[in-house]
Amino acid sequence: MGSVASSLGSSSAGTDYFTGMSTFSSSLNTEISQEVQIASLPYELLQNDVATMTNQSNELQTLDSDVGAVETAVAGLASAAGNMLSASVSDPSVATATVGSGAIAGSYSLQVTSLGSYSDALSNGNLPTVTDPASQNISSSGSYTLTVGTTTTPISYSGGNLNGLAQAINDANAGVEATVVDVGSNSAPDYVLSLQSDQLGPVSMQLNDGTQDLLPPTDNTSGTLAQYSVNGQSVQSDSDSVTLAPGLTVQLTGTNPSAAATVTVAADPSSIGNAMRSFVSAYNAAIAELGKNRGQSGGALAGDSIVYELTDALQGLANYSTGYGAVNSLATLGVTFNDTTGQLSFDQSAFDAATSGQTDALTQFLGSATGGGFLETATNTMTALVDPNTGVLTSEISTVGASIASTNTQIANEQAQVNQLQTNLTQQMAAADAMIYDLQQQTTQLQGIFTAEQDSEIESASV
Repeated sequence: MGSVASSLGSSSAGTDYFTGMSTFSSSLNTEISQEVQIASLPYELLQNDVATMTNQSNELQTLDSDVGAVETAVAGLASAAGNMLSASVSDPSVATATVGSGAIAGSYSLQVTSLGSYSDALSNGNLPTVTDPASQNISSSGSYTLTVGTTTTPISYSGGNLNGLAQAINDANAGVEATVVDVGSNSAPDYVLSLQSDQLGPVSMQLNDGTQDLLPPTDNTSGTLAQYSVNGQSVQSDSDSVTLAPGLTVQLTGTNPSAAATVTVAADPSSIGNAMRSFVSAYNAAIAELGKNRGQSGGALAGDSIVYELTDALQGLANYSTGYGAVNSLATLGVTFNDTTGQLSFDQSAFDAATSGQTDALTQFLGSATGGGFLETATNTMTALVDPNTGVLTSEISTVGASIASTNTQIANEQAQVNQLQTNLTQQMAAADAMIYDLQQQTTQLQGIFTAEQDSEIESASV
């Protein structure tokens, strides 16, 4: 494209295509300029087409992002609907509770009598004294064997310092945490290796350097199991994170031996409300962007059917209704549609009032992404719009992109033709200019001869 633009620019600026010698060289250059400009008209029209399509492509990309955000909001709403249960503990100092897949509504009595403890072990006192753990070690071996319970793990470390040995044990993920502690005094430090089990309760631990055991054989099983009761049934656990029921996990944080706490699993529509608010926000952003492409001052996609197709699809979701039940439309959930602006608004108080004691009706109305209700309709609608393979927006973006590529190929071909025309005309006009120059030179010579003869005749007559 550059050479055509350059030639046209130089022509308009008065720069010659060739340097002529005849008095007609300027006219010949002008003729080349006019011919090139006429030949370049299709090229310029194609460039305008590319500029228009590029603007359309950019706007389609913007809409793809905005409508994609609506799809994400629908997915978030589906996730919230599928996880409407939440858990609470009457005494938060005893435990915290979370729900997951498989949880059902209900209440549980929880009494914690002991949080349990971990087993600990310090390296033997008869090992070499370590005053600098960064340069000294309790053993000179480069290979160790760590046994935790009945599981044995090889530990390879030849760095020669206690800090490195502790790190090598931790890197092995063998069921213990290794640290370095000072059991001496400020004036006479004595660093030893300390191991603590990852599980609660009595856990045997031993570290051998190939020639000797580095831990005492009997005093490293001091840990105790956590003890609690659920609905009166006593339970012991080697972890402070316990499963009270399918999908219900409790983190033990304190004890309450004298009074049981109540763990309650119940439907909580607040997450639905938050997700609905996000849906309304994403919807309004998409509708606002679509609105920029309508009317006499519409944007790059003004008059394009894709604008109306997207608008109709989104508004169809906004006006979704089942026609039955206590919750039968988005409007009953506090989501109202403005006929003038096309925007949605969300009323939290209306949502709270509609869903209070109506979680079953809410669940029935929403359904799921594949199980009917609003969510299946919304999911299918958004898939039809922005699916990476089959979505109408994806298809439109692909079509415009292909048109831009095809038109750029046409531009390149037109450019080549115009460049060739310019080259041919320049050669022809330069040759014509040279011929004219020769003829002009001959004319000048003949005129000189004729003038000399006239002068001679006049001079003879006067004598």
